[in-house]
Amino acid sequence: MAKQLRLSLRAWNRIAHRIDDQGINLSRLSRCIYWSAAAVHSYLLRIQHATRLDAFDKVVPDPPIFVLGFWRSGTTLLHELLCCDQRWGFPSTYACLNPTHFLLTESWVSQGKRQQQAVRPMDNMRFSWESPQEDEFALLVLGAPSPYQALIVPSLLRDPESLLDLQSLPKDEQQCWVNTFCYFLQLLKLQQGKRMVLKSPTHGFRLPLLASLLPGSRYILIERNPYAVFASNIKLWKTLLGMYGVETLSQEEIEQFVLGAYSLHEAAIREAQSTLSPQVFTCVRYEALVGDPIAELAKLYDKMDFRDFETVRPRIETYLSRTQGHVRNPIRLSLAQRERIDRSWGALIQNKGYNWPANEVSVS
Repeated sequence: MAKQLRLSLRAWNRIAHRIDDQGINLSRLSRCIYWSAAAVHSYLLRIQHATRLDAFDKVVPDPPIFVLGFWRSGTTLLHELLCCDQRWGFPSTYACLNPTHFLLTESWVSQGKRQQQAVRPMDNMRFSWESPQEDEFALLVLGAPSPYQALIVPSLLRDPESLLDLQSLPKDEQQCWVNTFCYFLQLLKLQQGKRMVLKSPTHGFRLPLLASLLPGSRYILIERNPYAVFASNIKLWKTLLGMYGVETLSQEEIEQFVLGAYSLHEAAIREAQSTLSPQVFTCVRYEALVGDPIAELAKLYDKMDFRDFETVRPRIETYLSRTQGHVRNPIRLSLAQRERIDRSWGALIQNKGYNWPANEVSVS
């Protein structure tokens, strides 16, 4: 996976340190292969930076628009709908998976290849190199302290707070994240010259920091019924860890991570939300967005004072017509899982006004 993720040397050294800390037996040959690939990507990063050196001193990224939400809450749908607005830019899948050289190489990729679609293994949603993507992948590849290190070293999921709470890390690690994040924003600004719409579930855990770091940013939180979120997360993490992890993790450990991480996410959102005005922070329900996307987006544009919704509406309608055939996977929970959710999240579910989604989740 480290090779597939095109890690830089700084990123690979961070991962290798984690592998050693967890006592994982990785062969010397594998380490050599991963290190060699990382060295190539670090060299490309130096070339990319050198070719834009003069511009870096002048580029000032605009405060982003952040799409927030726990994994499997509908962040991808909302992100792609917002990215229909051509006033804004977004990090493409190509840029996020190749942040060390995308300024040099993305334009070389043929239009046909950029548009060629694949299917996400966890939900069968289609995407291409041109699709909006999570900037967290770019931060991981560039060597920031990222929760997505756990994709390669799954045992890191056993301590959700250390993995997800950036402010629990030493100051130098926090600064490393800030520097890397701001650097990637500069790269995107150089490429597109636009205000970015960013989406990554990991940003919700950082909302208190982001609010102080990037004044002028906007935040849109999407929420979904927590029972459906839990069930979909189990499939997500089992799929990704099975594909990329260098070790295995039991389903019980994955479930424990999801339960703990959701609570941490809620706490971080609540902490920052109390300090943000309604024009800066707003919330969308996934169920409402799916039920009437046009009406919900029109409300959102009005709340956030984005303006000119009617000029964007035709592009949104085109996107919706192109994706209307997507069928969501059936969601099932065991009775024991439902009881664990109720014990851990019962108060949160009640406060959000959600009930058991009998039309969406079945108990087996």
